[in-house]
Amino acid sequence: MADIFSQEQMDKFRVIFEQFDKNGDGDISAKELKGALKQLGQVTDTKSCKKMIKAYDKNRTKRMEFKEFLDMMANVFQYHLSHPEVAKDPANAEKQRKQGQTNSSAREVATNKRLEDLFDSLDGDESGFIDAEEIIKLTEKLGEKMSLEEVQELIGQVDKDGDGRVNKDEFKRLMASK
Repeated sequence: MADIFSQEQMDKFRVIFEQFDKNGDGDISAKELKGALKQLGQVTDTKSCKKMIKAYDKNRTKRMEFKEFLDMMANVFQYHLSHPEVAKDPANAEKQRKQGQTNSSAREVATNKRLEDLFDSLDGDESGFIDAEEIIKLTEKLGEKMSLEEVQELIGQVDKDGDGRVNKDEFKRLMASK
């Protein structure tokens, strides 16, 4: 994480994380994550937070540890860097919610768009696929080290057409199941 966040940023994230780790056990629940994200300006619901925790919960505790929280925040920062229009009007989502424009159909469209944008940000060579090399580079940026065999096994769990790569539809199905 040191190469993504400054020490000052990590310290701020630590303070926020610790504020919501009510019992001081080193991890936070979905409800606590919702509060932490709200403090960071991200409005979400508990169900979405459970899905987020599941997506970053490497040790399957159904709770988010600080390292996992930093991984999630790194993805959020990278998303906002690649989508500056979101940063220009962060209150827009709240305005739309108040105006009743966030019905389930609109949420599905927005979720689908976010998943496609996330996929595109992970598809470094813009091939329309995420391959083992791209996953290895991503995990290294996030401070993790995965072997080629581990990455191939991960891809195999998602790769429905057996081509050794993850296409956009496979990626969206994977993320929807989280």
